[in-house]
Amino acid sequence: MRFFLTEAERKRTHSTCYHEFARGNWDEAAAVHWREDSLDLHDDLMASLGLDELIAGAVPGYDPFGPTEVSAEQWKQICANAETIGGELWQAVGELIPWAAENFARYPAFTILGV
Repeated sequence: MRFFLTEAERKRTHSTCYHEFARGNWDEAAAVHWREDSLDLHDDLMASLGLDELIAGAVPGYDPFGPTEVSAEQWKQICANAETIGGELWQAVGELIPWAAENFARYPAFTILGV
């Protein structure tokens, strides 16, 4: 992948300056971070791509510093808006499409854990 890292790849960077895209709804009691089936996006890329703004436009209450759940309907809106904008933003969102499809086959949402 060009934009996102697997959790194993993120561990090799020894950095936590990443936004974690985690499967399923956020469980505050468990509060598990850096799951093996998560995908991670560096904070610099999140901002330079404008993905944070794209998400905020489709997900009310998006918190870039905490957990935010993204529903299937919100994800469809994110994808549609990214496709309209195009460029690297659309390419980055495109990397998430297969992962998100697998997620929504099992869960009603995925969670973005901010830096």
